[in-house]
Amino acid sequence: MPTSPTVELTTAAPTAPPDFLTLDEAAAVLRVGRSTAYREANAFERSGGRTGIPVIRYGKQFRVPRYRLEDQLGGPVTWPPPEPIAIEPLIAKQSTTQSSRSTKRAVAPRPTAQLSLAIES
Repeated sequence: MPTSPTVELTTAAPTAPPDFLTLDEAAAVLRVGRSTAYREANAFERSGGRTGIPVIRYGKQFRVPRYRLEDQLGGPVTWPPPEPIAIEPLIAKQSTTQSSRSTKRAVAPRPTAQLSLAIES
C-alpha cells in the first residue's frame, strides 16, 4: 500500500519581502511614521505618481508594490522591517524635572469672550 507524502507547515518569518507591502510595512522600511506614510501615499495619488510613496489602492486600502518602492529607493528593501526605536516617555522626564523644583508657578485662568445675540422681532 503506497503512503501519501506528508506536508509540513512552517510559521517562520519569510526571508524575502512580499510583492505588495501594507503602508505600515512600507513606513517601517522607510523608517518614517504612519502619518507621514499616509500623507506621502495621498501625495502620490494627487500628483499622478510624480511624488510620494508609490501606492495602488484596493478599495479603501493602500498597497505598496515592492518593485516600485525598490526602484524609487535604488536598491532592495530590508526585510523584515527594522523594529521601531524605543523612546523614553516625555512624561517621566518632566515629572523628575518638576520634582526637583522648589516653587511651582500658578497658572491664571484665561478670560473667555462671550457673544450675545439680540434677536429683534
